[in-house]
Amino acid sequence: MPNTKRKIERTKLFRMVQNFDEFDCKFRPTIADCREVFRNINKQVFNNELKMPNFRLVYSGKFWGECQGNIDDNERCIIRMNKSFLSKRLFVYTMAHEMVHQWEWLVHEHMTHGPTFFIWREELSKFGIVLSRKYRIKHYKLN
Repeated sequence: MPNTKRKIERTKLFRMVQNFDEFDCKFRPTIADCREVFRNINKQVFNNELKMPNFRLVYSGKFWGECQGNIDDNERCIIRMNKSFLSKRLFVYTMAHEMVHQWEWLVHEHMTHGPTFFIWREELSKFGIVLSRKYRIKHYKLN
């Protein structure tokens, strides 16, 4: 469950999200980028409850990211991330979104965009991360 008793401003995750700017565009993640962002979010938001998934980088015009649970082992999953993002901010938001699905799979053995998904919205917002069903321009451009 979300943790509410931390100094958010001093965390690496918070500083990373706050340092994004309007010129941050055309981000092409590597597997190492996926693992680094996953570790930061897992440590700060999920108390290291999630196991490192298998990451796959794919080109897709249909999704930014996708989490697929393992029926034989609910602690394991595959996260597919697009090879090209419009910004690093969108990449981090998408990673957090897929990690919430991974948590749902771990705890409830299903993935939705319902109440169990959105209980993480407030905790992620403390780090400047927007949790949404879909990510459109308004979510990753600065105001």
